[in-house]
Amino acid sequence: MSSFGAILSAVLVGLIALALGKRKKKIQTISAPDNPAADVATQQINDSLKEDLTVIDKALDGDSAASDLADLGNARKR
Repeated sequence: MSSFGAILSAVLVGLIALALGKRKKKIQTISAPDNPAADVATQQINDSLKEDLTVIDKALDGDSAASDLADLGNARKR
């Protein structure tokens, strides 16, 4: 019975030590400086995406959507 009490007290002391131990400071993130080149590249990527999505939407609205989408996929591979 004394070994059970020793184990229980050791676990209890460990839990209290964890609860009251030093707490880590939260890491502060520093935002990146403004980069005009990255802004231009991001804008070009977004414009290209919008154009591609418009082409896909038009292909989906056509008479043979599967054929139009297949043509778009084949053109992209080339």
